[in-house]
Amino acid sequence: SGSAPRDSVFSSTLNSSKMADSKVPWILKLLVIGSFIFKLTLLNLDLYRSTDFEVHRNWLAITHSLPFREWYIEDTSHWTLDYPPLFGVFEWALSQPAALVDPKMLDVKNLEYASRATIVFQRCSVIVGDLVLLVGAMRLAFSVAAPKSSPDRAAWVAAALLLCSPGLILVDHVHFQYNGMMLGILLWSAADIEAGNHYRGAAWFCILLNMKQIFLYVAPVYFVYLLRVHCGLDFTGGFRLCIRALFKLGVEVVAIFAAVWVPVLLTGQGSNALSRLFPFGRGLTHAYWAPNVWALYNTADRALAKLGFAPEGGAAGSTAGFAEVFESSVLWTIPPKATFALTLAAYVPLSILIWRQTRPSSAARAQRGLFPMYVALGCAIAFACGWHVHEKAILMVTVPMMAAVPALIGSDTDSELNFRQAAFALSVTSTFSMLPLLPQRSTETIFKWLLLIGGHLLEWKLLRIPARSTLCHRVGGWLPVWLLFLAIAALGLYVDFGGHTLIFRGRMEFLPLLLMSDFSAIVVLSSFCRLTLCVAHFHSRQKDE
Repeated sequence: SGSAPRDSVFSSTLNSSKMADSKVPWILKLLVIGSFIFKLTLLNLDLYRSTDFEVHRNWLAITHSLPFREWYIEDTSHWTLDYPPLFGVFEWALSQPAALVDPKMLDVKNLEYASRATIVFQRCSVIVGDLVLLVGAMRLAFSVAAPKSSPDRAAWVAAALLLCSPGLILVDHVHFQYNGMMLGILLWSAADIEAGNHYRGAAWFCILLNMKQIFLYVAPVYFVYLLRVHCGLDFTGGFRLCIRALFKLGVEVVAIFAAVWVPVLLTGQGSNALSRLFPFGRGLTHAYWAPNVWALYNTADRALAKLGFAPEGGAAGSTAGFAEVFESSVLWTIPPKATFALTLAAYVPLSILIWRQTRPSSAARAQRGLFPMYVALGCAIAFACGWHVHEKAILMVTVPMMAAVPALIGSDTDSELNFRQAAFALSVTSTFSMLPLLPQRSTETIFKWLLLIGGHLLEWKLLRIPARSTLCHRVGGWLPVWLLFLAIAALGLYVDFGGHTLIFRGRMEFLPLLLMSDFSAIVVLSSFCRLTLCVAHFHSRQKDE
């Protein structure tokens, strides 16, 4: 009825004397501590805050000032609560100390309130949330690494990679969100699944789904993996399925969802909550196109319109802002159902891969380190084909991937070295694609480019990839890394350092973002394909007991 747990990864990671082993270089521990100090120093800079800052301040006010029965009804602000109930509970818990810091931030009618105390409190809450990411990264890396590869060192490398991640710093600690905390819970779940603690891993994932609905993206990976490994589904020599394991897992999932959603339904908020969680009235793409299939589709639509193929009086454009939805000018206007169907179709090869690389019950213990990679690839599929995808969602791909990569450090196999190189190239491109999140003010421009360069130089050093092989590696199998870096530098000069203004003198204002989005989309999509092929060629790595 499911594979037996290996050992308690949590206790092994945090409490074992191995973590104090001299094999762990002091510089790794210094980087982890330094990452928190660096984020605290950012409080002294007058850096940009996105509308997400006001979104979360308003949610603090809603959950603190109003009874639960009004959480999904309150609409004084434009930024209504549109996350699942457990995130509302998190905001409520956070509002308790917030009331001691500045009670005015908890007034529902006090819109756009941003006192210095409020800013510091909310930014510090994100920094504290990174502790969840720290533990999740260490647990996962420790569970993935084979003993001969020094699991304790891999855990610290993973922690340093994620806590110093330029993309996460940019999105969470400048733009403002709680991605680190949420992705940390995802890593906790993946660590338990990887260790064979399937019930606990599934419980963490259910909790995560009830905090942020975007993690439905990766639900098919959990479904296929647990059905195969935990429930023992197999067709070799006849149909086999452990009904008892399936029943117990199903009861756990239903119980968690019932505990969360029954109170919502009983207070008459069900329809309001669901309409907010899944706003299909929004457009195919966000205002800034995420680097996926639909960015290229929109570009093709615009190009055809410019060439005169648009019908007279046709739609104005193919992007969407917060409240408006525009139809495509020439090409078919993609409905949500089409993106859903395409995403499911793209999941078929990954599901087959998971099925072929895993075995029922304890036999799956020979397959070490693949589950977090399946999670990353599942998120990649949804990012590439999903409806109204935000550019920030690429962190759901890079974070679990980077948490697992340290276990491959020191491996001499071509497939694992190629995976590390491809992961590094994707990480650089993903950060580059998120640079438009910050405005083109001098402070933010200098900061984000220094963060991109310095952060990824550190990442390259931590991954221990030979310099020559890195520069010669072909991203997606076709683009040399040195040419990728050159293209990023050229686009940076064009977009952020006056190139576009010099050439077009205020005309074609959308072109810089279009070029960044399309270039990133080509690199990101080809990297996804390359990473999938790398995982498909991984050999089973036996655990040394």
